[in-house]
Formats: sequence, C-alpha cells, structure tokens
Amino acid sequence: MMEIKEIMAKVRRLIKGRVKLSLDNFKDEGLYLILPDSSRIILTNDNIGKVTNKYWDDPEKIPSKVKAAVEFQRCSFCPLKEKKDFCDALRPILPFLDAMDKYASFDEVTAVYRDDSKNLYYMADTTMQQALKFISTMSLMRYCHIGRKYWKYYLGVEPLTGAQEMAKTMYLNMFWLNNGDAETVKKIIATFCEQIRITSSNQVKRLNLICKSDAFINSFVNTQVATMFLSMDIKNVLAKAFEEFDERTT
Repeated sequence: MMEIKEIMAKVRRLIKGRVKLSLDNFKDEGLYLILPDSSRIILTNDNIGKVTNKYWDDPEKIPSKVKAAVEFQRCSFCPLKEKKDFCDALRPILPFLDAMDKYASFDEVTAVYRDDSKNLYYMADTTMQQALKFISTMSLMRYCHIGRKYWKYYLGVEPLTGAQEMAKTMYLNMFWLNNGDAETVKKIIATFCEQIRITSSNQVKRLNLICKSDAFINSFVNTQVATMFLSMDIKNVLAKAFEEFDERTT
C-alpha cells in the first residue's frame, strides 16, 4: 500500500494540474487531451472534418499501397463497402495519429470532455489508453455505419467510465428500450457483441498500417472488454451490484 506521504503528493499533483485548466478553453463538444509536454489534441466535429481531408489527400500520411491493402478496406457487411475511400470509423482517430507515435499506452494525460449540452464536463487524470477508450467507442458506435444503430444504448455512459460500469448502463438501456423483453435483449446482445468483435478487430488491422503506437490498439481491446461483460450473465452482475449497494446504505 502507498504511504500517506505518497498519497498526499499525488493528490497535490492532481490539484495543481487541474487548477490551471480554464473551462473557457473547452468551448465545443468533444474530447480534449492535455499531453505531458502541455500540447493538446482536440477532438471536435470541426477538427475531425479538417484532419480527415488532410490525411486522405496527403500520400505521405496514407500511402497509396496502404489504401489498396486488403486490411485497410471496409468490413464485408458495411453498406458502403464498394465505396473507394477509407472506413468512416477511422475519422475520429486521425487527429491523434501524429501525436500517438510519441506516446505509449500508459503515459499520463489529462482528459477533458464536454458533452453535447455544452454544460457538463468530465475531467480525469488518466492514461492515454483509458482516454482513447472513448475515441474507440465513438469510432465504432457513431462513425461506423453498422455500429451507429447501437449508439442509443450508450446513453448515460460517461466517456471515461470502466468497462464493467459501461456494460451495466448499456444493459439497462437495452432492457428499457425493448420494453423489458429479456429474449429480445438477449438476441440484441448476441448480434451486437459479434459485430463489434469483427469491426474492432478490423479497425486494429487498419491502425497497424498507419500507426506505430499501441495506445489506440489497446483502447479498442478495452472497448471489446465491455461487450464481453454484456455477453456474460450481466443480469447477475447487476443484481449483485444492487445488493452490495443496499448493504452499504442500510
């Protein structure tokens, strides 16, 4: 266990880093990463669009041989698989690629997320791997043409939450949106898990062609972990969580 002095020193470092952050610097919806050298990576809709065009048009960013590689193509079940451009799920990742080759999965970063209401902020001192988990989720659920149909199940999931907590919220959303029909929910989970397994696996193959860092690859693995919790007996996991909550509050 850490000594009291170590714990207090860590708390002071966290406070010192956070008080320097002005919320005026995070005006648009999206994820902002403050890196160890104080540089920033900004993931907003506007920035994603600009960087997407930059990467596709620059042969030094994505060489023609990479564009033509089998591993770089869209998934076989994608409705746009015949289109001659890159998978849309790569779009939110591109703004990070230049920086990612400088950092490893467990490098510390400060992550700030502003939601679409523009009033709610999430802030965390975390690792690059954990911060990018939100990007991998956005990639698979908001930009992927297959994954989009599952985005509604992420309502209420905080961007930097753990895999098991994410699975619990998703299950409750699925249960509610399908009127408590357990069999329907079971089928949705089975299909969801299989499709996310394939799309995330294919995304890792694409990333291996254009990115040296392991941070994004590991973040996709973490996203898959959440789907694994869903495919397990999530009902019992939830029941146990509620029981433990009752025990703490009585």
